[in-house]
Parts: sequence; C-alpha cells; structure tokens
Amino acid sequence: MLVNASEMLKKAKAGHYAVGQFNINNLEWTKAILLTAQELNSPVILGVSEGAGKYMTGYKTVVGMVKGMLEELNITVPVALHLDHGSYEGCLKCVEAGFTSIMFDGSHYPIEENVAKTKELVKIVADHGMSLEAEVGSIGGEEDGVVGMGECADPKECKMIADLGIDFLAAGIGNIHGKYPANWKGLSFETLDAIQQLTGDMPLVLHGGTGIPADMIKKAIDLGVSKINVNTECQLAFAAATRKYIEEGKDEQGKGYDPRKLLAP
Repeated sequence: MLVNASEMLKKAKAGHYAVGQFNINNLEWTKAILLTAQELNSPVILGVSEGAGKYMTGYKTVVGMVKGMLEELNITVPVALHLDHGSYEGCLKCVEAGFTSIMFDGSHYPIEENVAKTKELVKIVADHGMSLEAEVGSIGGEEDGVVGMGECADPKECKMIADLGIDFLAAGIGNIHGKYPANWKGLSFETLDAIQQLTGDMPLVLHGGTGIPADMIKKAIDLGVSKINVNTECQLAFAAATRKYIEEGKDEQGKGYDPRKLLAP
C-alpha cells in the first residue's frame, strides 16, 4: 500500500519507536526490502537518492517499478516512496513522477533561503497529498555527491523550519553518512534534546544509521527520533554477499553465472 510517510511517523513518535528508511538502488534491493517489511508486518520507507534515481533511468521508472511490485507481491503494509536529500529541482521532478514523500535538503543554504524554499514546497506537497522532510545542519560524510561537514544544528533554526508545516525534520547531531571513523565522538544528545523541546510532536529523522551503536539508537528514539535512514549497511551486505558468491566459485557451477542467482537476496 503506497502512502505518504506522515501518518506512520506520527504513530512512531507517539509509540516511541522508529520506522526504517532503506535506500533502494535496483529491483533486487527493492524486492528484498518490501518482502522483509511484509514478513515483519512493518511499515517501511523506500529512500531514493537523486543519484539512484538517475541510475534507475529516472523517477518515473522507480515509481512504476515500486507500484508494480506492491501489486505483484501483494504487499499490504504501508510503504512510502521518498526522495532522499533532494534538491529543489529534484523535489519538483518527484512530485510530477508520483512519489509519495520528498526530502528537501536545504541545509547548505543560508537559513533564510532554506526557509523560503521549504515554504514553497510545503504548499506543493499539500496539494498532492505528499509528506515533506526538511533538513537543518548538514549531515557529515558524502552520499551520491552530497557532501556535508557534519555540524550540529541550531535548535532555534530547527524550530523555524518545523513551524513551516513540514511533516518531519532531519537535524545534524554529529551523525554522518558512510562508515563511522574510529575517532567519531558520537551523537550530540544535548542538541537532540534541545531540538525536541522546541519542535514538540514533530517526528525527527536520524540520517547515517549504519554503524551507530544500539544504545545510542535507543536513546535517540527516546528523544524524538521516529525515522532512521539506512543505506551503507545494505551496500556493505550486498558487496560482501556478491564477493562470497564469486570467491566460492558459484558462478562457475552449472548456471551460476545467471544474474538472477548472483543477485538473489
């Protein structure tokens, strides 16, 4: 069932749990995520970066693939199709293509420009029944060419964005994309707590979920995080499984060279 992410995240916030966003890069990943969500009877958010959208030949292709899978696999749990770290132009393309949710990453703009562009998108998504995520304070690391320095967001700026009518908010609290370095200082719970106090019932988003210790994840949820993004962990698992398949020579056994076997979840 394709829905926007607003209702599932409101429920998560009220119930003190988080919904996972898992980024998709191809048919195999999408199929595996949807089947797992159905098996666990869990809502799920399919994240699509602009780079992944381009790789899959465009947002309309992604929408068609996801809608087809939901029907053919008889997926009944709530599923949101969400643009991850979108530019303003990318957001507009996903609105047109039929996504149910978008993220506008205006964290690299001055706060005034971030506010202005987010305000415009609030009106647009409302007209299309979509949900909108915005960002304050850049997330560290790199994801599909989007590079962030990893700063902690200003709680007052977070409130400015939250008050515009968005559905959920991503705020930098020391989290990064990719693998966490050995000298990582951890999440700034002081910043997260201050943001939650100012934004109230607004569901908060934790990007860079791969590699964060479980106790930190649990504490973040206690402090208002209702959506956790995972991408790198899936990439690492996919790479390891592919490497193992080849190193064990399975591609040379019978028709092991069939890509449907090589790429099987």
